[in-house]
Amino acid sequence: MRCRIFASTLLRTSIFGAGSLLLTPAVSAQEMNASGAAVGQVAQSGDEILVTARKTAERSQDVPITLNALSSDDLRNRAAVDVKDVLRSVPGVSFSQAERGQARYNIRGVSTSAFQPTVGIYLDDIALQTIATPFTGAFDPVFFDMERLEVLKGPQGTLYGGSAQGGAIKYISARPNLTRASVSGTVRAETTRHGDPSYGGEAVVNLPLIEDQLAVRAGVYYRRDGGYTDNIAGGLFYDARYSTTDLPVYTPEVIPTTSTRSEKNQNYGDTVAARLSLEWQPDPSWSIRPQIFYQYYKLQNPGQFWLQNADTMGVGFRIKQPTRDVGTIYSLNVDKDLDFATVTSLTAYFDRDLSFTRDYTYFIGGLIPVLRTFGFRNLPTRNVSPNRVKTFSQELRIQSNGGPDAPLNWLIGFYYQHQKDRAAQTLNTEGANAVPVVGGFFGPDGESFDGRIVANTNQYAVFGETTYRITDALALTGGVRVFKSKQTTTGAFSGFLNAPVPTSFSNRLSDDGVNPKVGASYKLSSDNLVYASASKGFRPGGTNRAFFDPATCQASLNALGLTDTPRTYKSDSLWQYELGTKNSFGRAMFNASAFFTDWKNIQQLNILSSCGQFYTTNAGTARLKGVEGEGRFNITDAWQLGGNAAYVDSEIRRPNSGTTAQVGDELPYVPKWTASAYTSYTLPLSAEIEALFRVDYQYQGKARMDFNRTTFVTSLPSGVRGEVPNFGEFRKSFDVVNAFVSVGDGETNVRLYVNNLFDSRPFIDKTTTTGEFRVTTIRPRTVGIELHREF
Repeated sequence: MRCRIFASTLLRTSIFGAGSLLLTPAVSAQEMNASGAAVGQVAQSGDEILVTARKTAERSQDVPITLNALSSDDLRNRAAVDVKDVLRSVPGVSFSQAERGQARYNIRGVSTSAFQPTVGIYLDDIALQTIATPFTGAFDPVFFDMERLEVLKGPQGTLYGGSAQGGAIKYISARPNLTRASVSGTVRAETTRHGDPSYGGEAVVNLPLIEDQLAVRAGVYYRRDGGYTDNIAGGLFYDARYSTTDLPVYTPEVIPTTSTRSEKNQNYGDTVAARLSLEWQPDPSWSIRPQIFYQYYKLQNPGQFWLQNADTMGVGFRIKQPTRDVGTIYSLNVDKDLDFATVTSLTAYFDRDLSFTRDYTYFIGGLIPVLRTFGFRNLPTRNVSPNRVKTFSQELRIQSNGGPDAPLNWLIGFYYQHQKDRAAQTLNTEGANAVPVVGGFFGPDGESFDGRIVANTNQYAVFGETTYRITDALALTGGVRVFKSKQTTTGAFSGFLNAPVPTSFSNRLSDDGVNPKVGASYKLSSDNLVYASASKGFRPGGTNRAFFDPATCQASLNALGLTDTPRTYKSDSLWQYELGTKNSFGRAMFNASAFFTDWKNIQQLNILSSCGQFYTTNAGTARLKGVEGEGRFNITDAWQLGGNAAYVDSEIRRPNSGTTAQVGDELPYVPKWTASAYTSYTLPLSAEIEALFRVDYQYQGKARMDFNRTTFVTSLPSGVRGEVPNFGEFRKSFDVVNAFVSVGDGETNVRLYVNNLFDSRPFIDKTTTTGEFRVTTIRPRTVGIELHREF
């Protein structure tokens, strides 16, 4: 039955060990196109996955870098909606910000709270990362018609550019099949503890129009994520910035919210996605693939809640706070086989439109004493932030067709990207103009701040990588990327929260450099590999895009020895040195690696606790060292155990002025320990049907979230300002257990699953930046059922 399942793919099946399944390519390297997959076919399985980490097709166990690859079956079995659902099971990877479209990822501890990402996000080799803004995180495509997910560890600057400083996350979508018509569909429904139901479905059609020459693949996706946090009318607000007792005794001020909004399970969201892909091969040497991916996401309200309402996960905001994130990706991939090499052209255009509304009532109402005195905490303040990013990119490369065993393999490429980023923020307080004394300082409709920023960035790069096989076992690799980037940023700000008069700025920045990489690998046997590498990662600098009246932030500035926030921040770079091994031993698999990272001029977000504003600076230098390991063991043909673990020791070695980092501090969002483990059991129910049982355990250790040890508080009895411990300095460790059972015959599959079995409620993010004790968590215990059918 298992061999029949793979009959329609370009994989050979064979039995090794005591009945374990081995999959190997049934096509030669010359038959693989430059993007790394056999044209129109799925090249993956749970045991062996063909990956394109080096932009050519290789067995994951043969690639001399540390990576984790998950097939489409792996993603489906985890009931994964987006990448955060699986990253907790990938060693050495963590993230902050639980909301989709706001996340910031880090790999191997290369993490900062600065807006410029350290992890590159790619869909079919198209870069999805955006220029730094205060309001946008990574764009997260849903797992819809995906062939696999690849997580590449360590700097990937040679082949992927500056934004892959710590690593890269690659989404690989399924390609049209030129020979076989097919239809697949999935429907699912879930129930979440103390929340609303979730449901959705997807359908994909593959249709050959001209056999062996032309095929089209199209699909649609919809999902409703039920909410689980509440908005409470008439509750209480704890203002973290004021104490009703004299310090050092700290008692947060408690006031009525006077909110009239009552909405249960308010953080529900809707996602719609669609894909259209065409594969045209005029002759066997050509592959031409235009593609469109569209994703619309609407979140009705954030999933944040107030600490005092942690048991009920409630807040007491005055207004609705929707988020809308729309992304469209157009691409044209052309491959031409020249016998000795393949030329690839990848042209892409990425348009992202992200906008959101947030309730700043309590933040503005308590920010300045005069506003608090005149009751601005009772006047709703609306923060509206529209953001638009448009990115055009062109990559052209030529790479040899020698195959993995050739004496010499090489790749040469050119890359160009133009990105235009527009960000805006407007604060309006209803009824502000009618308030005596202070009302005259507000603009139309109670406007207290308006900011507009436009950034234009051009990047150019020439890159290359070559591998020379000295013997059948020993291979040396060298690569380099020479790059240059130019950025022009302009901004205009007005409103009394900005300064007494409108301000503007215009900055030009230029960065250039070289990212080299060297490595060596040695095959002890066909299934045992050792490797070592040294690679450089780089991240461009930028400008600070929001300037506020220093008077509102003076206490924090004085504590840092500053009179104003810095206008720019420099680029940062790192070197990472790695030693690793990959091994298969019949029934067992074991991979391990150790690394050391030297990081200089670290870009870091610094929050001024006295006013809730922020700027980016360079926090100094840091060193990171760690080890990772993963293994799998087939106890029997049916029973499998597996797991992984990573240890990362991060340390600030030399902090710069203008930051609150101290010598010996851990880098933010970096747990020392991450681990996961699983057990699965396959039970044949008949000649055609089998059941699969699996339980997964995921662990994330304690992590620093903020360099600030303290935050500023005003004592109401005395009016004296002082400091109290920072509520959001650390995140505690947490663990999650997921389980599922599926029954199927290879064409029809029914899966019953439970995620977060023990209803873990970790505080993923904690902050008092806008006044309230605000936290987020993962989705509570969710039980679901899914039906998947292929025709």
